[in-house]
Order: sequence, then C-alpha cells, then structure tokens
Amino acid sequence: MNWSVVSLALVVAVLVACDNKSEIKVYRVSKAPLEEESPQQQNAMPANAPSPSMPGGMGSGMTTRDASAPQLKWTKPEGWNEVPASSMRYASFSAGGNENKIDISVVMFPGEGGSDVENVNRWRGQIGLPPMSQAGVTSQITTLKAGDATFAMVDIADANARTVAAWVRRDARVWFFKATGPSAAVEKEKPNFVKFVQSVRF
Repeated sequence: MNWSVVSLALVVAVLVACDNKSEIKVYRVSKAPLEEESPQQQNAMPANAPSPSMPGGMGSGMTTRDASAPQLKWTKPEGWNEVPASSMRYASFSAGGNENKIDISVVMFPGEGGSDVENVNRWRGQIGLPPMSQAGVTSQITTLKAGDATFAMVDIADANARTVAAWVRRDARVWFFKATGPSAAVEKEKPNFVKFVQSVRF
C-alpha cells in the first residue's frame, strides 16, 4: 500500500470537511410581536364597507364577519363624520377638529368578548392609567337604556385623554361603542355619544 497516497487522501478529506463546516451559517429570526388583545383585535376579519345612509338620519351597518348579526339602526349626531370602518369595526365616526379629534367606534364580537374588568382595565391601560380591582371597576360602571337594550357604560379619564365606552351583550354577541380623544374634547362630545347610544335599535 502506498502510505503517501493514503496520507494525502486523509489530508484532503479533512480539508474538505473543514471547508464544509465553514459554510454552516446560523440565522436568528426575531419573533413577531403579538398584537394587542382588545375587543377590536381578537380575530382577523375582512374589512367592512361604510354603513349606508338611512332615511331620517338613521345609519346602519352589516358586518361581513357574521352574516346573521342584526342590522343596527341609530341616529348619527350632528357634526359627526362617518368614516370607512377598519377590518375590526362595524362602524366608525370622527368628531371634533384636527387638534381635538375624537374617534368613535362600533365593534361586535361573538360570545362574551371578555369580562367587564378585563375590558375596562385594557381601556384604562390604553390611556396610561393603572388597572383597578374588580370592585373598583364595578363601582365605575353605570347603565344606559336604548330601546329594549340596557347598556353598561364607563367613563375613563386622565389629564390628557378620555374614553367613554358603552357595551351590551345580547343574542350571543357583545357590542362595544367607544369614544376616545383629548379629555376636554370628549367631555364636550359626551352628551352626543350618550344620545347616539340611546338611539341604537337592534
């Protein structure tokens, strides 16, 4: 046996193995951030079309996510502008000027849509407020009649931002109505928001 040939073959094999190892690359893929869990972001849904106008100032909208959902009717307050609903919304409106813009949303989900404590504390967190205990949240909730429906309602505010929300559970669905914006602007618009919710008919 020619040992010099064998030795040369071993050297070549080692060099090839080392070269192959040098080609191994490690890639780190960052984990995609989770979307914030909220009544508006619990499920991915197709975009809604803007709600058509109804006679006498009534507006209605039908979510494409649940064809069996009732067609809501309401009276849109003067000065509110209906805007195209996002993928998570049944309907959207804006009020106030550019510097005092208020976002008004109508969102529907099947089921319970989370507990009142979870939802209120999530809304508090969105404007920079700490969570409250169940007893604290319960003490902040009032009721509001709208036809044959009774909404729960809460008013959350700090020095800069404010959220007024109303919600009702019926027919295995939960409906959220929410107005968010600068504190002073929401204070001014709150009576219109209350009238809007009171005008809702299922």
